[in-house]
Amino acid sequence: MKNRFLNKSNVQLIEKGAVHTAMEIEMQPELWKKVRDKFFVERNSILKFVTPVLENPEIQIILTGAGSSAFIGQSVVHQFSSSLKKAANAIPTTTLVTHFNQFIDTTKPVLLVSFARSGNSPESNAVVSLAETFCSQCWHIAITCNPDGELATTVKNLPNGLNIVLPPESEDAGLAMTGSFTGMMLAALALANFEDKDFLPGLFDQVSQMAANLISEQLLNLEKIAALPFSRIIFLGSGPLLGVAEESHLKVQELSDGQIVGKFDSFLGFRHGPKAIINNETMVVCLFSDDEHVFQYEKDLAMQIKQDGDALALLGVFPSKSLAQSLNLDHEIIISKSDEKIPFDLSLPIYVLPAQIIGFFKSLNLGLQPDKPSKSGTITRVVKGVTIYPVVTGG
Repeated sequence: MKNRFLNKSNVQLIEKGAVHTAMEIEMQPELWKKVRDKFFVERNSILKFVTPVLENPEIQIILTGAGSSAFIGQSVVHQFSSSLKKAANAIPTTTLVTHFNQFIDTTKPVLLVSFARSGNSPESNAVVSLAETFCSQCWHIAITCNPDGELATTVKNLPNGLNIVLPPESEDAGLAMTGSFTGMMLAALALANFEDKDFLPGLFDQVSQMAANLISEQLLNLEKIAALPFSRIIFLGSGPLLGVAEESHLKVQELSDGQIVGKFDSFLGFRHGPKAIINNETMVVCLFSDDEHVFQYEKDLAMQIKQDGDALALLGVFPSKSLAQSLNLDHEIIISKSDEKIPFDLSLPIYVLPAQIIGFFKSLNLGLQPDKPSKSGTITRVVKGVTIYPVVTGG
């Protein structure tokens, strides 16, 4: 049996400790269709739960998670604000556990949307408990990949809770979140547009096909890029792509066991000091927006970095070929080569794929096992060593 991702047998992938991550990256286009089908089937139950909650004019939506799960909220929070016309904020559980009352107005009703792959992270479950303890009114939606995890179990047993459990394939066996991240991201976008019955069917098929094309057409190119002698990699993104940049830097850093130092920033923010990190061992990855106004700022910085000549190479990830033609970077990836237009936010998961693939091949190049790249065991699928302390209230 061949695995198209590496054109190797599964036996070879197993020997390299790479079979799970390879398959989990490659299967994402098909996984996304299954996420679509799940929302189509469960739409009525989601409507029944969410509609009365959102009728409250004071409702505040909080998107939360830890690590990669937090970056999902940071990438899609604008969709909740714009589509649902409600106040929405993305706040990591790692912030809420220590400063819940400083970041949440507990006198107003809260819809807490929690993202989690396993649902067994201590912070995720602690935040649900904090919300139940301190909020005057609270509802919970858990978007998770594990129906038996603590988060799913807890929310399922709450009268004010709703579980959205993704298909089993979404729960990555590898250390790095790949399909779980993009699957939950698309589930979040579907939730933000739950009232639009036409949002899912055709659009998800287009997105899945675009992702499948990128994986099949760009593997060799991305493998060559991963082989370049960089020790640092920087991902730049604007607006919703800033969250994608944050996830992207983590993917390469995790899969390389920290031997490749990853950084992320916005295009404009990068000028204010962080740009000093660039040297001749630095790969700069520009995640370009489809907004022509935003692109002007992004293009200016990319051109400046290119003209400075300090970076090892620049890779541009472009939404379309027309924008790519205006810049002559060292390497380029085109998200969509056709004239078909989809809502830009639906392309966000595709922007993560280059980092996943670069990280995978860099891991192999360094002699690591992508499924378990952490030689020391410092990084694990479920975080360890976190003690949740009781909150002391009153004087």
